[in-house]
Amino acid sequence: MKHSKRSYHLAAFSIILLVVFLTLSVINRDGSTMLDDIVGYLITLFFVTVLAGFVFAMLSLREPSSRVKTIGLAVNVILFVLLAVNVLLNLQRVTAAFAT
Repeated sequence: MKHSKRSYHLAAFSIILLVVFLTLSVINRDGSTMLDDIVGYLITLFFVTVLAGFVFAMLSLREPSSRVKTIGLAVNVILFVLLAVNVLLNLQRVTAAFAT
C-alpha cells in the first residue's frame, strides 16, 4: 500500500499543479514578469511529479488491488502519456523548424 498511496498523492498534486500553472499562464500580462518564472518553475515541478507518480504507479502493480491504487495508476498513466505525447510533438516542431 506504500507505493499506491504515494502514486495517488502525486497524481492529486500533479492535477493541482496543472490547474494552477494553466490558470497563471492565461492571465493577461505585459512583458516578462516574475510570474513567467513562477509558471516555468511550476511546469518543471509538474514534469517531476508526473514522472515520480508514474514510477510509483508502476511499483504499486505488485500490491493488492484497491481504490487508491486504481485511481493513482489510471491518473498517472494518463498524465504520463499526455506528457510524452506533448514532448514528442514539441521535438517534432523543433526539428521541422531547423530542417528548412
